[in-house]
Parts: sequence; C-alpha cells; structure tokens
Amino acid sequence: MLFSRCKFCGREDISSFLIVTRKRSCEYFRCSFCKAISLSDKDFLSRSQQLQRYSHHNNTLEDLGYAKFLGEFLFNTFAALPPFQLSGILDYGSGPNPALIQLLELVSKRQRQEKTVEKSVLWQEIQSLESCVEYLAQMLPVLPEKAFIGGWDPFFAPDGKKGQVPLVLCLEVAEHFEQPWEGFAGLAECCCTGGFVAVGPLPIPDEMVTPDDFKKWWYKDDRTHVSFYTEKAMVACGKNCGMEYLGKASSRIFLSLQIQFKCFPVVVPQ
Repeated sequence: MLFSRCKFCGREDISSFLIVTRKRSCEYFRCSFCKAISLSDKDFLSRSQQLQRYSHHNNTLEDLGYAKFLGEFLFNTFAALPPFQLSGILDYGSGPNPALIQLLELVSKRQRQEKTVEKSVLWQEIQSLESCVEYLAQMLPVLPEKAFIGGWDPFFAPDGKKGQVPLVLCLEVAEHFEQPWEGFAGLAECCCTGGFVAVGPLPIPDEMVTPDDFKKWWYKDDRTHVSFYTEKAMVACGKNCGMEYLGKASSRIFLSLQIQFKCFPVVVPQ
C-alpha cells in the first residue's frame, strides 16, 4: 500500500481492491468513512501519457450537445449562488480546447449588445449555439468582460492564472486530481476570500457499493480519471483548505463552495 490514509478525508480506515479487465489490472482504495475511491499511485499514467490523451480531447462549441452541457453547468451554478460582485471568472483546468471560456465570452459579449429580443428563448427550443448563447445571456447575471474571463491548465495554459477571482469553475477536472487535497488547495488559491468555487466531477452513484459495481462503471475507464468522489469526500476536500460547503447545484455533478479562509500549506495524507 502506497498510502495509509484516505486522500479525500484523511481517515485511516481504507481498504484496497483490484479491478482486472482484459486490458489491464489496477488497484483502487476505498474509504469506509467518506466512501470515495482513489486509484493507486503506481497505476497513474506518466505525465507524457496524460498529455497525449488530453491532446486528443475534442470537446468544442461546434458540438451543440456539449455546448448545452456547458450551458447547463453555468445556469445551475449561478442559480445556486447568492448575488455577488462578479468581477472575474477563472476556468480551472481549461484543457486543450477552452470551450467553457469561449462560451462565457460569447455570453458576455451578447449581454453588452444593444439589440433586444422580444421573445425569450426556451431551453427546450435551443437548436443552435446562437440560441444557447441567447438563452444564457438572458438568464445569467451580467458576466465580466472578456479581459476578466480566464483559464488555467497544467498542460495547456500553465501561465494562465490571473490572481484571485470571485468565481472559480472546475468542470470535469477534479477526477484528474492525483492528490485531491492538493487539487482543492489549487482551487482555493485562485479564489478570493468570500468568493465561490463550483466543482463538477461525476460523483459515485449511491447504488454503487461493491467492487463489482465499480468494475461496471464506465467512468473509471478513462485512465486519466484517478479520483472518484462522494458528496462527503467533496466536503472534506474543501474544508481542508477553507471552503464552506453550500450544497449541490444540481443532482448531476455540481457542488458550490465558498472560500472562508485559506489553510496553507496543505498536508496531504500519506
């Protein structure tokens, strides 16, 4: 065993299990307290292997389904948050195709145009990127201008951090954190005190209780997915670096946390 405590909550009561398929054999650890699951460090891909896989991700706004997925993330996130001064947004883990940043920029630009629309667009009527942008422009609070919407990514935008902002978005990224406490500390570092962090991994289904259940779960098959969260694990990771849990923004993925204070340096469980 390469570590003796849960990487999410720090408890010592973890157990290992092996998942064997035709392609590979991997060891995982599950915490009996927070129920989160982590891949053994020895089974991580190398940095070059990760970069190769990420480089083939092709999620763009040209895919309307993906654009609407991002739109739902934004709508649910803002719907769950109280009104606040939105002076800047950071997409943490923006990837090779920063589609979320591009969508935010399009919505921000549309909100600043003088042209008005007589009839509101309904979400179920959206059949194009333009109508998706139109809907979000009407439903979201006024977003900051393009200069204040940025992204950071360890592979594709390592110099992209723009100080501390009041809203940090982390969609489909936390599952790639090899050390969840360190990953959440990075989120906290980018968010100003009193700001918010919206985190969106796909959580472990409530009905998935055995290793056999996990073996059947498609989400583990992406070899860059190494950390699998429950709500309790998410709360613990946030609390460790000064985040107050505010609850789910939707049943699918999103958890919003408010930065109350900063706890650095973070001590990662061994």
